Parts: sequence; C-alpha cells; structure tokens
Amino acid sequence: MGATGGTPETHLQMLTEKLNLTDEQKAKIKPILQDQEQQLKAIRDDTSLSQEQKSAKKKAIHESFHEQINSVLTPEQQAKFKQMKQEAMEKHHQ
Repeated sequence: MGATGGTPETHLQMLTEKLNLTDEQKAKIKPILQDQEQQLKAIRDDTSLSQEQKSAKKKAIHESFHEQINSVLTPEQQAKFKQMKQEAMEKHHQ
C-alpha cells in the first residue's frame, strides 16, 4: 500500500483528524480519495508496466490528487497538509 496506508475511508479519517476538516470538505475530499484508490489499483493490476513505470505513474497520481485536495483546503490546512506530506516522505525514505 505504501505511504497512503489503508482505504480511502481511513485516509479521510486521518486527514479529518489532522486538518479538522469540515463536513463540506469531507464530502469533497472523499470522492477524490476514492478516485485515487481506483487509479492506484489499476496501476497495481497492470502487468504490462515495469516497476519504474508503476512508480512514475503513482507519483503523478499522488501529485495531481494532492493538488485537488489542496484546492478544497483553507490556507492554514494547506500548510499543515504540506507538512504532513514532508513527514510522510521522510519516513518513506528512511
């Protein structure tokens, strides 16, 4: 599963707790996370792709989804979200 960890629901739960999402924000972010899950699954299941291609595609998906989620967040939440991403990256590289 990698850096995201778990289902769209658990991911949403984590974002909700860390960013204090409003119900309106949750309603907008949930389909974004579900869509991301679908796309990542499609990549995992695609046997024609090399490991490098899978990594590159996953990275592109994560980046586009981070932008979509960012557009829903307040500036304060965006700063926190960015920090969370940094921490996740650092953990991932250790």
